[in-house]
Amino acid sequence: MGDSQPGAAYEARHAAIGRVPRIALGPTALRSRLRRPGIGRSVLETVGYNITMTVAGALSGVIIARAAGPTQRGEYTAVTSWLGFTLMLGELGLPIALTFYVAKDPLRARSYVATARAMMLASCALAMACGLLLAPVLGHGHPGLTTAYRIAFVCLPVSCIADSYTFALMGRALALWNQARVSQPVVAMAAVIVLWRLRMLSLDGALLVLLGSLAVQVGWSYVAGRRVGLVPGRIARDLTRPLAGYGITQIAAMAPASVNAYLDQLVLSVTVRPADLACYSIAVSITLLPAPLVSAFGYVLLPTLAAGKLDPAEAHGVQRKALLVSLGLSSVILVPLALAAPRLVALVFGPAYQAVVPLVWILTPGGIFLACGQMVGNLLRGRNQQVVAARAEGVAVVFTLLLLVALLPVIGVTGAAIASTVPYGISLTLMLRHLRRTPAVAVEGEL
Repeated sequence: MGDSQPGAAYEARHAAIGRVPRIALGPTALRSRLRRPGIGRSVLETVGYNITMTVAGALSGVIIARAAGPTQRGEYTAVTSWLGFTLMLGELGLPIALTFYVAKDPLRARSYVATARAMMLASCALAMACGLLLAPVLGHGHPGLTTAYRIAFVCLPVSCIADSYTFALMGRALALWNQARVSQPVVAMAAVIVLWRLRMLSLDGALLVLLGSLAVQVGWSYVAGRRVGLVPGRIARDLTRPLAGYGITQIAAMAPASVNAYLDQLVLSVTVRPADLACYSIAVSITLLPAPLVSAFGYVLLPTLAAGKLDPAEAHGVQRKALLVSLGLSSVILVPLALAAPRLVALVFGPAYQAVVPLVWILTPGGIFLACGQMVGNLLRGRNQQVVAARAEGVAVVFTLLLLVALLPVIGVTGAAIASTVPYGISLTLMLRHLRRTPAVAVEGEL
């Protein structure tokens, strides 16, 4: 995948997609694999970009944690959690809808991009206005923290524009999609390092870095979109309904993951000390390390399944191998990290963050469940079965809310960790059950 030329050459390249090959570990075999077009090559390339993004984000987080200390690190977590949650609502599930329809209906790709961009920009502008009004409340009346929230909410429309181009690339040219999405964390990491070395790294500075790096992603993804014929385009009113329909079910499917990713930290931001929130967020970030690697399978297979590139027998085989590799990868990464956490946390973050260690132990199974669940969810979305994912994860969100209510007042951040881990296991189990029973190709009329 990832051909930069539209038209016949692009379609011929994608016709070569077939079964998922075994990924050999030898350097000669690996170089040979990377030269072959197909799912295996796309997965390996995506894994490489995901690793780059993970390293860049982790390094930025470590620098901010060590330079700012637990209190400001906790405030940064609170601000970015509200930003992420608001962005998820403001985008209306349209980024993944855009990926699906660009892959499924390439002849109208330009119109899908223009329509989805206009829809997201309008909704994110409204979300930004609401966020700016609520900033003093979220900042507890502190002028400095209020300013930080305002900077964060200004990021909303910029991020929506970036996602409209970036996720369209996911459905058309995975190589360019990878390049566009990696630009933001790499630029942000470079800017954080510069500010740190100049001793100018602050909460506001870190958020301005985020805003600037998102602007870079907008430019990068727009240029890439022109290369493959995704822009410019015209808004088509008849496309708003299918985009909105897919997006609404995508929001429903994302709700439990959003609860676990954001709601616990949003609640902690107003119920515990910023230092406790900082320790919790660092533990979460450690147990999320396998997700970028495992999600590569889902990212590659979502547009492939949507475009009908595989027959049912091939699709079932691909999905089975992707699940086994995902489970193995996430376990191999997280179990050693959990065992090494006492020394690792002190070495990387410093002695002020020792409370992170028991939280890592609790969250490790949840990290494995989450990584596999994200991959399985993308398989379902590629088969136009996002409603199935929504139903499965809807059960899990109930458990999340019940556990938060029951445990958070009693054991604080430890309860929040338990309330994240258990629902991830429930959602993965239910999605796997549905995956075995649904067709191995995209199904019409599920919206």
